[in-house]
Amino acid sequence: MELINEQRNVTTAAPQLVQIAKMIEATDDELAQLITAECEKNPVLEVDYATGGGEGGSEADSDAEKDGEGEVAADASDESNGEPEGTDERVGEAERDSEDDNGSDRDDDDRRDVFANLRSEKSLTDDLMEQLGLLELTDEELYLARYLVNSLDNKGYLSSPIADLVEDLELNEMHETTVEELERVLTDIVQQLEPAGIAARDMRECLLLQLQEKRGTPASLLAYRIVDKAFDDYANKHYDRLCRQFGITNSELAAAQRVIHRLMPHPGLQESGIGQTADRTEHVRPAFYIHRSDEEEDKLVAGLCHGNLPEVRISGDYQQMLERIQQSGSRRDDDQKAIRMIRDNMASAENFISALERRRTTLHNVIVALAALQRNFFLSYGDRNELRPMVLKDVADLTHYDASTISRVSNSKYIETDFGTIAVKELFSTGIQSEQGAISNEAVKDALREVIEQEDKHKPLSDDALSELLKAKGYPVARRTVAKYREQLGYPSARERKEI
Repeated sequence: MELINEQRNVTTAAPQLVQIAKMIEATDDELAQLITAECEKNPVLEVDYATGGGEGGSEADSDAEKDGEGEVAADASDESNGEPEGTDERVGEAERDSEDDNGSDRDDDDRRDVFANLRSEKSLTDDLMEQLGLLELTDEELYLARYLVNSLDNKGYLSSPIADLVEDLELNEMHETTVEELERVLTDIVQQLEPAGIAARDMRECLLLQLQEKRGTPASLLAYRIVDKAFDDYANKHYDRLCRQFGITNSELAAAQRVIHRLMPHPGLQESGIGQTADRTEHVRPAFYIHRSDEEEDKLVAGLCHGNLPEVRISGDYQQMLERIQQSGSRRDDDQKAIRMIRDNMASAENFISALERRRTTLHNVIVALAALQRNFFLSYGDRNELRPMVLKDVADLTHYDASTISRVSNSKYIETDFGTIAVKELFSTGIQSEQGAISNEAVKDALREVIEQEDKHKPLSDDALSELLKAKGYPVARRTVAKYREQLGYPSARERKEI
């Protein structure tokens, strides 16, 4: 593998290295803009409509479209030729054939439309409004449904009570309705839209809305019963109590838990797993996917899942034009200038296409390495206790790329997983050493959060007491570290947490 080293002075770096570095750091939308600009600047470049998906393949949501994914089965410490042991040597994504084979006949405006469509991703509100427009609703139902959609918070929840919304409609919208009617429109219309779980009043209802469509297996049915009847016990991890209440074994509970972990607790964000939050109001486009293998449960498949970028190629028309001029033997100044121009543009086009290919290869190798390094985390459906401490150098050592390249790959990119969509950066964290080995600081924070949530609010625990409790649980952290993590989690001091 070639290295892309961090340049102390970008102006002294080779132009192609700078171009590759920009591509690696770019998101799909940003890369689409780079491709658009390059195609407009260089007439020799054209979009290959017949083999769309050159920079990615399908969206990785069907088995048939996952032909090129890398399989990760071995321990992350194993290496072979710079890639994790057990990695499939095939390309990291499948290619989707375009339905239109007439790309070479399209004009420049049509060509640019592909990238314009890619960049114009609809917001969640726009998408919900579009879905409402496809339903057969009365004018009153449509009005109330649109009002409810506009009342959702950034997580996709309806956080305001129905009675308050009815009052707001009357006072601010001059529109009269009843609590019963608005409730009916919410449950029968808005909550039936996609993504599942939208417009829920709380997390329990959000999960139930998603589980309503998944009760086809014993595990899914049990998951629904647990969320419906014992959500607080589940959220507080009272697993023994759940087993007694439902008369189930630990393995049956674990199967139901896996179902729940695949749900989206915040459908408006479309990007976080159970117990995690984010502060984004728009959809994110995952650049990667890491899933359990359908064939073997202890294996992961990883690859690139951005399939909307068409392949870029050198125009055959310009190649033919160059050949005709050369075969004619013409020495005219105009013809010689045309030859130089075409050759220069072709060389530039080849460098650009090569940079795209190196981006794809780099991203593929990095995501396979991440899957290997955090194998237990992904196999456990996002259990943060299984998140091993990992820094950029760990991935760099496994892939033989420079740490700056790993940083660029991780910047603003997301991974589609079995338990939701997460930011690549969430996989990186420092850790502490315990008797059981290294523990990530995220796992320590989760343990601290659990202790604080379960404490007696009439006698909240001091940072010293929290430190001792965590040590007893196998997390050897000092009081100062506890105070820092507590503040990062948003918990005030013991005195401020006390309740009457």
